Amino acid sequence: MSSRHFHVITGASGAGKSTLLMALGDLGHSTVPEAALAILREQQACDGKLLPWIDRVAFTEEVLARNVRNHRDAHAVEAPVFFDRGIPECLAWLRLSGVTPKPRHVAAASQYRYAATVFVAEPWPQVYVCTAERRASFERAARSFEATVAAYVQAGYRTCVLPKMPVHERAAFVLDRVAAGA
Repeated sequence: MSSRHFHVITGASGAGKSTLLMALGDLGHSTVPEAALAILREQQACDGKLLPWIDRVAFTEEVLARNVRNHRDAHAVEAPVFFDRGIPECLAWLRLSGVTPKPRHVAAASQYRYAATVFVAEPWPQVYVCTAERRASFERAARSFEATVAAYVQAGYRTCVLPKMPVHERAAFVLDRVAAGA
């Protein structure tokens, strides 16, 4: 399967990406949940030390490794495949942590590609909620938005902003763009 069938939904924390992914899954499409959120839940369940508020760089390294594995594994499922975030974001998270990405980080973003257009969920205060995993205020969470999107643009992707509308309409919007070759 070509990576042109791998569609990333990225953007601000708490902007409805996971909800959209769930809706696409409910419609029968293949989905890959957010690696960072899965790792957070696993680490919290076992009182692990691999948490971003303990060691952000080690956490990001694990997210990158999981994203690479998810990308490889996605070749075995039916297309199209929708990803909740992707590899280029790990570069943004490292930079936001004051760490220069290593050549192997940049190589991973080049080697494991997605469809040319990524779908972007802008900060949306009306749907943002704090959770056990999402501890930051809306304002703090929104600060990483530009760096996240910039990482995709720097990696050669186009962006398509998701309209702020009910999730079933967002899903239809995404599917229409995918059918049109976005």
